[in-house]
Amino acid sequence: MIMSPHETHAPRKPKRRADFWIALVFTVIANLVFIGLIVFSVSWRNPTPTPVTAELFAPTPEPKPLPTPEPPPKPPVTPPPEVKPPVQPDPEIAIKKKKEEERLKKEAEEKARQEKLKKEQLEKEKAARDKAEKERIEREKKEKDEKARKDAEQREADLKKILDEQNRRDEQKKRDEQQGALARWKQSIMIKVHGNVNMPPNIESNPEAVFTIIQLPTGDIIDAKLQKSSGNAAYDDAVYRAIIKSSPLPKPERADIFERELRFVFRPKD
Repeated sequence: MIMSPHETHAPRKPKRRADFWIALVFTVIANLVFIGLIVFSVSWRNPTPTPVTAELFAPTPEPKPLPTPEPPPKPPVTPPPEVKPPVQPDPEIAIKKKKEEERLKKEAEEKARQEKLKKEQLEKEKAARDKAEKERIEREKKEKDEKARKDAEQREADLKKILDEQNRRDEQKKRDEQQGALARWKQSIMIKVHGNVNMPPNIESNPEAVFTIIQLPTGDIIDAKLQKSSGNAAYDDAVYRAIIKSSPLPKPERADIFERELRFVFRPKD
């Protein structure tokens, strides 16, 4: 407990001691003065006697007892510290303090929440960027792979086209060669058959007789079938006999063009 300057007991001790000594001195002086007055009064009332030889025994006056000195002062007792009742807080101040604490708490919570949201937002943005980057890389890789695939397909298609064209040309060339060889083979057969035809007389115009010749690979004729008559039976018979007479027929220059059945158109003026 804090004492006020008026409540301090430090100066009281020296003051009490000074009072004690002053009182003691005054008491001693008063006793001496009192004794002196008694002696003086006795001396003043008794004149000087004639000297008589006598032995007097004057009673010795009993000394007046000195006043009992005061006991030394007791040390000052320090009073117990004053216990002041606790100061009751002002309700308004307590309410304001509580509101301020709640406000600070809410601000701290809001700040923490905002920081958490900001952190989550940054993490989401980073995740979104990473995802977008991953998707971009995958998309570019996919586009690159797709382009490479299409390029490969295009090259393959171009190569196939070239090969197909080459094959077509080769096939066409082969067909042309086959057709040419076949045409030459049939022409040789026609020449041989025409050489064996005994042309009937009085054939007017240029009638057309169509025959199918059936032969063996050796050229031996199995049969000759009239597919279309020329309208002149004598000419049809003459061609039939010429075909049979021409057996064996000339062989083809290439074995791959052999045909078992050959169709011929015979005209007398060809």
